[in-house]
Amino acid sequence: MKKLLSFLFLAVICLSCKKNEKQETLQPVVTCNIQQILAANALKVTIINGIWGTVSSYEGNCMPVIGPNSTCKHCPAQRTVKIYAYTTAANAVASSGLNGFYDSFNTTLIKQTDTDSDGFFQMDLPTGNYTMVIVENGKLFGNRSTDGQGGINPFTYTNGQQKVDFSMTYKAVF
Repeated sequence: MKKLLSFLFLAVICLSCKKNEKQETLQPVVTCNIQQILAANALKVTIINGIWGTVSSYEGNCMPVIGPNSTCKHCPAQRTVKIYAYTTAANAVASSGLNGFYDSFNTTLIKQTDTDSDGFFQMDLPTGNYTMVIVENGKLFGNRSTDGQGGINPFTYTNGQQKVDFSMTYKAVF
């Protein structure tokens, strides 16, 4: 009798564990209020001359969907931001099979910084043409297409406080 009660007790525990696993997978997808985060990040700027912005990530199905079935998340991302001298594809070692990812650049690293938990970053920069990438899984990632001359995720800094956001989209479907 004691063995039968022990068996039933274990069976009830195992069944309740299975039920909890199903409940966890049915929870709604967490979304971020990226507009609120962007507005809050704008208030953090303390530089006089340089760039500032927010690193964010899109994930899931971001196709236009009507109803509750969208799985798209757009959230801030805590990453390392690297600014290189203007870099073209000819001056980069592309990662095999990974579009937009690079193993290294053959140009000068100008500056780097880590974002905060809201994806915010800022850094002083002299006037010039640059390439911005983030470090993702040990690789350099440049999200935007080139500028027609082969420049990887290029931007030009002129003066004052200049906003330069970076949205990672490789985990999303548009």
